[in-house]
Amino acid sequence: MKKYASIIILICTINLLTAQSRTVEILKDWKFSNYDYGAAFQENFDDAEWENVTVPHDWAVKEDFNFTHDIQLTMVIQDGETKPKYRTGRTGALPYVGIGWYRTKHTISAADLEEKVQLMFDGAMSNAKVYVNGTYVGERPFGYISFYFDITKFLKPGDNTIAVRLENFNSQSRWYPGAGLYRKVSITKMNKTHIKTWGTFVSTPQITKKHALVHLDLEVLGEGDYTLLNEIIDPNGKQITQSSKSISLNGEEKLSEDFKVTKPQLWDIKTPHLYKLKTSILKNGNLVDSYITNFGIRSIRFELDGFYLNDKKTRFKGVNMHHDFGPVGAAFHKELFVRQMKKMKDMGVNAIRFSHNPPAPEALDICDEMGILAIDEAFDEWQLGKVLNGYSKQFDLWAKKDLSDMILRDRNHPSIIMWSIGNEIMEQYKHDPNNITAYLNDIVKTLDSTRATTAGFNSANNALESGMAATVDVAGFNYKPGIYHKIREHYPNLKFYASETGGALSTRNSYKFPVVFDTLQNKRGTSVNTELYADGQPGNYENTNVPWGYAPYKELASQEYNDFVYGDFIWTGYDYLGEPSPYHTAKSRSSYFAPVDMVGLEKDKFYLYKSEWNEDAEVLHVFPHWSLPEMAGKEIPVVCYTTYDKAELFVNGKSYGIKTKEKPLVPEFLAKDIKKEASGGTTMAQLKAYAMVWEHVVYEPGEVKVVGYNKKGKKVAETKRVTPGKPHHIHIKNEVQKINDGEVAVYVVSVVDKDGNLNPHYNKTMSIEVSGAAQFLASGNGDPTNVQNLSKPTRDFFNGQAVIYVQSKSKGAILLKTVSGELEGTNTAVIVN
Repeated sequence: MKKYASIIILICTINLLTAQSRTVEILKDWKFSNYDYGAAFQENFDDAEWENVTVPHDWAVKEDFNFTHDIQLTMVIQDGETKPKYRTGRTGALPYVGIGWYRTKHTISAADLEEKVQLMFDGAMSNAKVYVNGTYVGERPFGYISFYFDITKFLKPGDNTIAVRLENFNSQSRWYPGAGLYRKVSITKMNKTHIKTWGTFVSTPQITKKHALVHLDLEVLGEGDYTLLNEIIDPNGKQITQSSKSISLNGEEKLSEDFKVTKPQLWDIKTPHLYKLKTSILKNGNLVDSYITNFGIRSIRFELDGFYLNDKKTRFKGVNMHHDFGPVGAAFHKELFVRQMKKMKDMGVNAIRFSHNPPAPEALDICDEMGILAIDEAFDEWQLGKVLNGYSKQFDLWAKKDLSDMILRDRNHPSIIMWSIGNEIMEQYKHDPNNITAYLNDIVKTLDSTRATTAGFNSANNALESGMAATVDVAGFNYKPGIYHKIREHYPNLKFYASETGGALSTRNSYKFPVVFDTLQNKRGTSVNTELYADGQPGNYENTNVPWGYAPYKELASQEYNDFVYGDFIWTGYDYLGEPSPYHTAKSRSSYFAPVDMVGLEKDKFYLYKSEWNEDAEVLHVFPHWSLPEMAGKEIPVVCYTTYDKAELFVNGKSYGIKTKEKPLVPEFLAKDIKKEASGGTTMAQLKAYAMVWEHVVYEPGEVKVVGYNKKGKKVAETKRVTPGKPHHIHIKNEVQKINDGEVAVYVVSVVDKDGNLNPHYNKTMSIEVSGAAQFLASGNGDPTNVQNLSKPTRDFFNGQAVIYVQSKSKGAILLKTVSGELEGTNTAVIVN
């Protein structure tokens, strides 16, 4: 975060807390068009008929789904394919392909022109070309990178026209990338003598309980003699250190300084203490420039037996996250990312892998504030592409610049522990003939030697044999739980973790009977159920997986058995737009992998991970739901995820006995050969190791209840599910009580009986009315096959639930009304500050 001030003050009385920021976000009053006007860059171009939009803005998400959008003909080696296949819905079946123009005006004073004026884009999707007052300023192809230009020489006093042309191509991505100015845009005015943007690097090379050494590397631009003032503010807002020294500048200068902090408050997962380093440049007592760097005091170590945070062995309980927010699209809203992270923290997550691109800068701020470890990832492609128009087209010209800018922008975040230079790179299969791994690794180390480098390898043996896995500091392996012990046996000095795990499919409140479990005989781990569900709705018993995937129980067991592995990152934390594997033809437009669906509602496996990962939680979750009329009189398996030692199942008062988890000493699926990963989907043995299972329960309407017992056999908890009555009303839950102007509020809408029990079969349409201090933004229901427009105020319920997003526009109360047939629901609880 950069702050500037122009007021005159004395050194002895300077207070950087009150230094006025000179950075202005340019979010409102943009004009947008999807048509490629050749003259739209010109200053006096008539854009009066264009759409008025607010940035961040995703131009594609408001349009209709259509499975003819971006049909891709491609061969996916990871799926075991030997020839190309057509894929629909891979990029979300939304029209992100095409050209978009954005235009706005910004007022500049004559005094501003005596300084430097910088235009910053946190991200623009993609192939951005920027113009100011009709003159070309510069371009940046990579849609996920932040970039800026010095636009001083293009400006004039008064109104100035900024125009941005973006262009997305067919087969540009493997998932929904979004389209447009989907992150913030800002202008910063600064003195000609100033601290360079992303020009500070704070590290903490020595830490004890008594003190910490804080080291600052600094880049300053300017000419002449100045005073450099630094002060450190502790997490409570108290100034604890101040230094002052004279400096002489002759162009661009690199400076450094050390500080001692006594009794440091460490940044940790549970106590994410943050400090501020405020750096100021003064001339004759006048403040010329100031720059605020947030940082944390923490140590990280990567040892053969594990990862250490502040000298404590810490296992990654991680998730991969794509960048979209489901119905809202790729437009970044800080409050929606906070919502996601709160859900993940509740599940027990302590780490995020940003897949497979640099995130919005605010996302890393939130990881810092919430105590979430982060892997910052640069690329999904190098020189060899996975899609026709992917990053491989840009790599040779832009990779060094993009990777460098990611590190310069993000290296002060204490949450970041590793820099990932690539994911499932195709060079694996050719043993990296151009030695790109070492090339990128060296770029990272030049800019930051305090963190580890990494990459995610799905072809473990190729990465190991070629030396790619050993070139990075810590190797990541995708979907290889059966060979961790063999990797350690053959490569005893290799440090590694599981960068992607899982691959089992499910949709919320979906259950398919009979429940069939694998017997490990299927090649490549393909589940017997993968293609059986014509409705595109796999169930929640974790017995359906993609060819390269497996049930979560398998990874949990392997991580326990191989405790030298640093942990894992499940694929994914939330479902996301695009990549609806294995439904590659016109059926689905979003993914099935996550424990939380695309609108933020939990699936059953959320509680599996919560029971294993959240050390502070008490979990007692039973499934399936108890509204299965087609199964009356038939046997079904009932499953309970729990933290309790024992559990007893009752159906309408009849006990089915007490169960415990049955963990084998050695997992059944471990490979005997490093080159022969054990195959297969879910087995009953894997399920019983992490859940309590009653295999032969006769379904009858009424009540299913589970009682949890401690080790002494004392009842400590119970939970139940009942067969609901007929739909009675719509229940609306607002997730927050207050929001700020411009923020998004989220409402969970459920159809319940007169006693408040969810009806999991209600799939009718509701109409949505928003009035008061907000406007309707989007809605969704977690159904990957639903193709209703996300931005229109009608929505089908899916298995009894839906989620509504509204965006505030003024101060006051928000009124939300929903109607579905004779059912109605209203809520006015959210207040806009």
